[in-house]
Order: sequence, then structure tokens, then C-alpha cells
Amino acid sequence: MKKILCVLCAILTLGACDKNDSNKQVIKIGMLYPLSGNAAVFGDTAKMTAKMFFEDYANTKYKYELVWEDSQANPATAVSAVRKLINYDNVDIVLDMYSSVGLAVSPITNENKVPHLTFAQDRNISIGFYNYRVVTSAKKTGEGMYNALRHRNLKNITAVVENTPGTLSLYDGFKNIANQDKNMKITEVMVNPGERDFNVILNKIKKNSSDIIVTVLQSPEIDVFMRQAKTNDVKVPITGLQSFTMLKDKSLADGAWYVDVTMANKDFLDKYNKISKNAPTNFAENFYTSLLVAVTNFESFDAKPSAEEFINNLVVVDGVISPIGKLVYDKSEQNIDTNASVRKVENGNIIEIAE
Repeated sequence: MKKILCVLCAILTLGACDKNDSNKQVIKIGMLYPLSGNAAVFGDTAKMTAKMFFEDYANTKYKYELVWEDSQANPATAVSAVRKLINYDNVDIVLDMYSSVGLAVSPITNENKVPHLTFAQDRNISIGFYNYRVVTSAKKTGEGMYNALRHRNLKNITAVVENTPGTLSLYDGFKNIANQDKNMKITEVMVNPGERDFNVILNKIKKNSSDIIVTVLQSPEIDVFMRQAKTNDVKVPITGLQSFTMLKDKSLADGAWYVDVTMANKDFLDKYNKISKNAPTNFAENFYTSLLVAVTNFESFDAKPSAEEFINNLVVVDGVISPIGKLVYDKSEQNIDTNASVRKVENGNIIEIAE
């Protein structure tokens, strides 16, 4: 591990620096993550991951300053925050997460010609030249879920899906593949964000002939659903498309498998577990990868690039090895893609399992 050469300022601006930092051009990265509210755990993880990233990449060509803003995982809040990042902080790039946030932010970053990298599923975020996603595509996670169900000979599916852009994109990636299989039947149950009473839904599921429940829920809805499933003594196995990573209480899914974006490699997990004292990664590997994409691209230029030059040069990350494997530059989808993983919750930890 390289010597730590980072400074965390009181205003939550983090820069990777060395003794010659004063001679370096500054690149400001706007970090728009949930730092309060139900999703604050992901913002906390993003902060810890940023510190870890700049310990790994201390000796850089440019001086990087991270300017943190709280999205609260709320589109309206994110709009105000991104305007501040662009108009007041003069950031060179914006990184964020959640499809609802990305969809709200992308018109603003595109209008202001500021590169925008988001860890989110909805393809509509990538409309506009300056907006790219950095995420395992819904198509690949959908293929992963379909293959995992077939591998286990599970054909009668009840899908409990939250009506948000990201969850709908994830679900569509699976449904579009599963509907091509005449032997697989999906019963859809749509729920609204903020739902706190799943008892009626769960009692209906108990009476049907489902082989498994596929949840596509965010936090805190997935915690509520899993807790009420136990209370209602639901015997039908439960899995998820990304859902269990969102769980605050991982014990609610102990022993269950699910499908998510690419799992972090062992070296990353070892370093992260050391700094986090074995806390769940909560997408740390994906936050790290977003920073890796941004910094790798900036570092490939001899002089600080324009926003247009940055976007046109994103192909430079194609084939880069990240904590989630080899990155694939997909210009047509405006996405930096990776493969999906099948995971299992075991004693509060998440592990990857071979199929």
C-alpha cells in the first residue's frame, strides 16, 4: 500500500496530493451521494472508499479535490446540489448514484457541458453527450438471474418490484429474457416507493404456487419486506435482483442467494475489510470503480482536458482492470459495463458463489 498522502479538509474536500501539489493543475470532482436519510449508509461507504482510492493512487499527475454534496437519494435535493457543484464549486466532473438522482442530474450536466458518471441502471440517464453510466448493465444482471433460476429448476416466479426507474430497469433486464422461455411464468406485483405494509401481498403469495419470490426493492423497503415475510411465516424462498445488497440488516436474508452487479475481487475486499472492520461493502467496489474511470481518463492527458475531450477519450478505460473486473467501454449504451455475479448472504457477509 502506498504511503497516505491525502488531506481531508473540514469542508469535506479531499485531495490526493504530494509535496509538489502546489505545482499541479487542480481537478475538482463533485461527489453527489446520499449523506443523510435512509440511504446514508451508501454515502458513508463512498467517503471511506474515496479515502481508500487516493491511498492507492497518491502520486498523480493532477491534484484531485473531492467536493461532497448530499443528494439524500432525492431527485429534487440532487438538482439543487448539482447546481451548486457546477455554478459555485466549478467542478470538472460529477459522480453520483441512484437512477432517480441520475435522471434528475443528467439534463443539468449536459446543458452545462460537465461530464457525469453515475452508478445507476436507467438507460435514459445516458441521453446527452456528457452522461455515462458505470454499472453492470440490466441486460447482464437479467441474464444472471435467468440463468440462476434455470440452474435451480425454478420456473414459477413471483416478482415483487418497486416502481422506481432503477428497479424497473433491473427488472426489465430480467423479464425481457425470461419471457422468451415458455416454461417460465412470472407473476408481477408492483409496489410504490415508501411502501411499509406487505402483509396482503405476502399472504397472497403464500396461497399461490410460486417456486420463488424475486424481489427488486430498494432500501428501506427491502428490510420491511423481509421482516414481514418472516413474521408471516412465508416458506417460499426469496431471492433478489440487487435487493439484498440494499439490506441494512443483512441477517434478514441469511443463507439466501441473489444476483447483483460484479462482485469485488479478493484484494479489494481484503483492503476494504481492513479499513471498514469487515463491514458490508455497500457498493464500495462500484464507487471505487467510478473514481478509477474518472482519474484514469484524466491522467491519460498531458494537460487538463476539456469536458468534450474527456468524454471522447473514455474509450481509454476499455480493458482496465478494476475491483469488479475488466471494464468494457460501450459507446452505444454510454456505459462502462462489467459482468453480473451470483451472491449469497452468509452470517451477515456477502460472498460470491460459483454456478
